[in-house]
Amino acid sequence: MKQFIILCMIGLASVPAFSQFSGDTYASAKSKGSATWVLTYAEAPGFASNKSGKMTGITVDLMKRFEEYVEQKTNIDITIEYKANDANNFTQFLKDVQNAKGGVFGLSNTTITQERKRYFNFSPAYITNIGMIITHNSVPTVGSADQFASKFSGMTAVTVKNSTNEKKILALKSNHLPDLKIEYVNSFSEALDMVSKDPKKFTDLDFTYYLSAVQSKKPVKRHPAGDNNTEEFGIIMPRSNDWSGLLSEFMKNELLNTMEYKKIIADNLGSSAMKYLEAL
Repeated sequence: MKQFIILCMIGLASVPAFSQFSGDTYASAKSKGSATWVLTYAEAPGFASNKSGKMTGITVDLMKRFEEYVEQKTNIDITIEYKANDANNFTQFLKDVQNAKGGVFGLSNTTITQERKRYFNFSPAYITNIGMIITHNSVPTVGSADQFASKFSGMTAVTVKNSTNEKKILALKSNHLPDLKIEYVNSFSEALDMVSKDPKKFTDLDFTYYLSAVQSKKPVKRHPAGDNNTEEFGIIMPRSNDWSGLLSEFMKNELLNTMEYKKIIADNLGSSAMKYLEAL
């Protein structure tokens, strides 16, 4: 198998700021026998992350397996390039994928929604998420939804614009905290860092951020009343990406029900995360 991995990070001269990403289509690859895929990403613990120049995470491993599948099935030689205009800005990541052309794949903890399907192609869901309300550990625990009004009174929510996490905070504001102030940040890691330092702020995060914080001994708390396990994550692609059918075929028929898939999950999220997932 021939493969070149090129890490093109923000700040490197090879990738101008806010460049538009473009990869080869499946249609063109079939005629020339080769293709370049661009894998762009937003940093997300366990899902997509650049660690000292090496890409790791569930979505990274899934795409490596998909590359092998395509090369074996079609004899098309795949070259992979990793690119990010701003890997710590989830909103920018969504814009980059939406505006991309052809063989571009977006790797992160991206929730599949009907609204987003208007702008993106999605892979099949590869994991169910557990959304959690997180605060500093000095905040009294909220065990039922009717306690939010009293225990979170005067607090400020921190979230990322255009995320499903923002939607859940807006619903909380509508149902229980009409005077809630919301502060926007670029990344979920930034939101987590802020609530770990300020007892007057809270956020809604995916369960892997909470587990990462606990492992790092950050002073945070999960509030059971805020748990939500109705979301599923998928790999996103621009609407012009015609590899999506092959990706769906691969994930449904060759990966998702295998021991290899379970190993990918365990290797990237660890035994603590598996406990949460197995409880769903």
